[in-house]
Amino acid sequence: MFVGEYQHTLDSKGRLILPSAFREPLEKGLVITVSQDRCLKVHPRAEWQRVLEGLRELRSTDEQQRKFLRVMTSQAHLDELDKQGRITIPGRLREYALLQRDVAVVGADSAIELWDAERWASYRDESMSEFAAIDTPLGEGVF
Repeated sequence: MFVGEYQHTLDSKGRLILPSAFREPLEKGLVITVSQDRCLKVHPRAEWQRVLEGLRELRSTDEQQRKFLRVMTSQAHLDELDKQGRITIPGRLREYALLQRDVAVVGADSAIELWDAERWASYRDESMSEFAAIDTPLGEGVF
């Protein structure tokens, strides 16, 4: 489980140090891929297998579902933590997520999200305002 928010910096080679609290689940490898909010998701390899199983359930006769599958799998990047706890983010993924230097590393339960720090701050602040206004249950057993 990944929780919390951290601020880190990309180096000139596209490497990013992950918080020590996030490293253990990633020790057997990880997959970095795109997310719909123009951020990146980092999945432990075992979790990525679960994601792939869900993607395999998409209908190949539905154009939108085919596109989703193709983008998710074609943009996936297999990686491993180096000795300093860094990952390497390919240029195409950095461009997609608008990552330049300052990166928000955000826990998102079974994955980690990587956001441009300014975009994350705006998104977070807007979402927090909306969160405060929620007055109906979101589902059974949720608070």
